[in-house]
Amino acid sequence: MEADGPDRLAGIRRRIDAIDAEMHRLLIARGAVIDELIRAKGTEASGAAFRPGREAGMMRRLAGRHEGRLPLAAVEHIWREIITTFTAMQAPFGVAVAPAADPLAMRDLVRFYFGFSVPLHDCASAAEAIERVRAAPGDLAVLPIEGGCLWWHELGKKPGARVFARLPAIEIEGRPAALPAYVVGPPLDDDLDLDLAVYVLEATGDVEGAVVARGGRVMAAGPEACLVELPITTGPEALAEALAATGGALLAADRIGTVAAPIRVAQPEAPALAEAGAAR
Repeated sequence: MEADGPDRLAGIRRRIDAIDAEMHRLLIARGAVIDELIRAKGTEASGAAFRPGREAGMMRRLAGRHEGRLPLAAVEHIWREIITTFTAMQAPFGVAVAPAADPLAMRDLVRFYFGFSVPLHDCASAAEAIERVRAAPGDLAVLPIEGGCLWWHELGKKPGARVFARLPAIEIEGRPAALPAYVVGPPLDDDLDLDLAVYVLEATGDVEGAVVARGGRVMAAGPEACLVELPITTGPEALAEALAATGGALLAADRIGTVAAPIRVAQPEAPALAEAGAAR
């Protein structure tokens, strides 16, 4: 360890520079592996590179091994930028952004998860964003869960678009980019690590009580239907039984997608970025 003073500070900065250089080298190496993956899998076609189950597994491992003063949300954002950039290298895509009650919160959410290299398309309505996915399978749409727009009620009535992720992926008090939203994209076969089925339900009786009793959650409600998440192992039959027990009935259950359960971090993290800035 060098003595206190300018020499010690210079030594610390040299260590930071060496770590930065190593991280850059590893990113370049990752890019070379992606080139190999493209040749092996032939994923240059639009829409061929989305793997929501694999991404969910990566985020769970990231949260599980994280430690130290660097906020988990900052690490999540860095990883999301890496994932998005290399996914777009395999198969270019854009993101259709539906209107939200808070447009700035929606833009923060989309940029947090998809970075700045992927083109965004502002849409006049949720229906327009979904139709863009159907027309261009290489694109995704981000749609707010809250806000009164019942886009989900019509989603399952036409093929070509399904819910495959819920944002934010990591739930932590005070986090940035916290607007609840779903990602809608082309139908995918990758259900690995996706443990919640998303349904549009038409029912009578205590729907919320029946859903909660079966380990699910009501995400939004309209005058004729509600949007719910249920464990993948809990089918509509079990929900119908729970409703019937209280005098209700399940009239229709339309499964519109599958998502990974969010990662919940119990304790808020102390902000460390401002204090760490002087070491740059």
